[in-house]
Amino acid sequence: MGKLDVGVGDEFPVDEPAPPSPEDTEAVNAAREEWRRQKEEWHRRKQAWREERDAWKQDMRMRGQAFKADIRHSFHERFGDQPYARVFRMRGGFGSRLLVALALVALTIALLPFLFMFGFLILAAVLFFVAVTRGHRSDYPPPRPNT
Repeated sequence: MGKLDVGVGDEFPVDEPAPPSPEDTEAVNAAREEWRRQKEEWHRRKQAWREERDAWKQDMRMRGQAFKADIRHSFHERFGDQPYARVFRMRGGFGSRLLVALALVALTIALLPFLFMFGFLILAAVLFFVAVTRGHRSDYPPPRPNT
């Protein structure tokens, strides 16, 4: 970089940066090489850990499947080819059961006023019947005394 104006170099000397020395270049290259080596080592360890984890997951899946197969086999031995003991068995997962439950709740909420109305109607009919049959007394209200 050169001088920008007259007198600038007197107060603010501007020097060209020195080219990097071979020792500095070697140190930078060695640091980069060390970083690459550490990165490759980390990737190798990460890959080994992933393979170990995948093997563990596969082993657990196989154990779970073997356990379920054993349970199904013992159920088949004890109960034969009969369908499951449940009378109402839904074909589907959690979502279909949730939808059925929500539909039953909604139906209950929709029918609740009619059930209350019918209950109150029956209660009114019973009270009316009691009032008509048992509520009649010949001496009530008492007659006026004769004067």
